[in-house]
Amino acid sequence: MDRNTNISFLIKLIGDTIETKANKRLKSHGITLSQGRILAYLYERKTEKTSQKDMEEYFQVTHPTIIGILKRLESKGLIVSEIDEIDKRVRNISLSPEFEGKSAAVLAYQSELEEQILKGISEADTRQLREYLNHLLLHAEQME
Repeated sequence: MDRNTNISFLIKLIGDTIETKANKRLKSHGITLSQGRILAYLYERKTEKTSQKDMEEYFQVTHPTIIGILKRLESKGLIVSEIDEIDKRVRNISLSPEFEGKSAAVLAYQSELEEQILKGISEADTRQLREYLNHLLLHAEQME
């Protein structure tokens, strides 16, 4: 297998490299890339109710996976988990006041990461790349 021509392998290598480098960088903030993505998602939705189920669907992860990430974030005091007032089966997640101190650095890193991996690629090519990647994702999801 030629790693330079096998698209699915290249995508895997890119994902693994991003995760390794980001985890190394975010270690000083006491979080991982997966946790940072959850925090950024919650930050973007801070005016909306966000349930564990919302995150499972958005990140396309299993219930045990999201529970593990959320428990670690809660133990670090970065999120708050509360039972929904209307539907007691639903657990809503929000950012804690403690996250505010870390939010600028964590959210800035998300933008910096995107800039670094797209360095030297025009806006038009970036838009086209997003379209291609979304197309690949759609087809991958439809695979049996």
